[in-house]
Amino acid sequence: MQISSKVFTEQQVRQFGKMNENIQDLQDRVSSGKNILKASDDPIGAVHLSAAQEQKQILDRFEKNVGFAQSRLRLGDQTLNESISILTRIAELTAQAGNGIYDGFSIKAILTEIAQLKEAAVSLANTRDSQGQSLFSGFNTNETSFEMNSDGSVQYNGDRGSHSLQISESMNVKTSIDGGSTYMRVQTPVGPKGVFDIIDEVQNSISSTGELSDFGQADANARLEFSLPENAQDWSFSLSGAKGSATISTNAEPGNLQKVVDDINLSSPSTGIVATLEAETQTILLSDDQNGTIAIRNIEIDGQDAAETDIVSRLHFTPIDEAGTAVGGMRTLADVDQLLGTNLLNIRAAMDHLSLKQTELGAFEMKATVQLQAIESRKLVITKDISKLNDADLAKLVTDLQAQLTNREAAQQAFAKIGQQSLFDFIR
Repeated sequence: MQISSKVFTEQQVRQFGKMNENIQDLQDRVSSGKNILKASDDPIGAVHLSAAQEQKQILDRFEKNVGFAQSRLRLGDQTLNESISILTRIAELTAQAGNGIYDGFSIKAILTEIAQLKEAAVSLANTRDSQGQSLFSGFNTNETSFEMNSDGSVQYNGDRGSHSLQISESMNVKTSIDGGSTYMRVQTPVGPKGVFDIIDEVQNSISSTGELSDFGQADANARLEFSLPENAQDWSFSLSGAKGSATISTNAEPGNLQKVVDDINLSSPSTGIVATLEAETQTILLSDDQNGTIAIRNIEIDGQDAAETDIVSRLHFTPIDEAGTAVGGMRTLADVDQLLGTNLLNIRAAMDHLSLKQTELGAFEMKATVQLQAIESRKLVITKDISKLNDADLAKLVTDLQAQLTNREAAQQAFAKIGQQSLFDFIR
């Protein structure tokens, strides 16, 4: 069957269109560097490519979370490190205040510096991250973590929550620690205390450091005078004499100290110390039956767990001779929590506590860093798979493109040659 020139022309035009489409497809692949431009190019490969790209997007999100977590954790670590530096300076000032060479003016200067350091510590505890979220307020990130009241006390406005971010399909990492456990739960001998409360107590103890002593000591005889509030108090203290030491636990009632005398005498076999009460003055006289050294220390008063600005409960200890005449300077003793040494230990406990919290942050950051390395390794494998599936072989594409162009040019020339022939060329 012969084909008319019209049909032949239409067939050639369609063929040229297909050739141009193939050339355009090759050109698109060369320019994009991609082997799969649409699913029909390689249906199975397109499915694998889509899955690999989706997995890479998931890993990108995990990597972003790790970066944000590391940023918050490093900021938290830096904040705690600066807080520890502040407490270290307060400890230095506290030790200076207790060495006995500072006058009242110098003590006031020390207290002024500690007050400024406290404000700096509160400011650090209110640190916010790059997103403006409070670092130590738990889940209440829009709240200011700590607020200083008009009386100088500091309250925590956050909760006990701690933020975390997903850094793998089955792993989360904490990005902070709450301010409640960080700044408000320092373990001391009398129970947990807040860092800022400890600073306040240090200030109170420094204020009274010039009038208080750690212990009272006398040769053979001593006089005890109690200053007490209106209500009776439970006292305990260590009393030692020539025979040994004993812990005296008693109840001290204003105007009636016979109970104290009786409890001291109950321990006379262990201490060698005998107590008598001068009823009119409510003064207790102590004497050692072997003329040994009498010493009182470690006073603890029930209900007093912190240094106070105004010391209500105290004990005046005066060495005397057998006639009752003072032979040494009077010493004022108070609850151990009022003493400078005790509060210095509390400051150091606060430093240790923050250091422990700093270690927690470091552990969280290490976890994030290890996971980041795993993410980078997984991304490298997936990137290679994506490249293998989708990256074009440019050398092969250029060769195919050149071949297609040559074929098209040859076909066009042949079609033009055939088109030049007339009917007479066929019937000659």
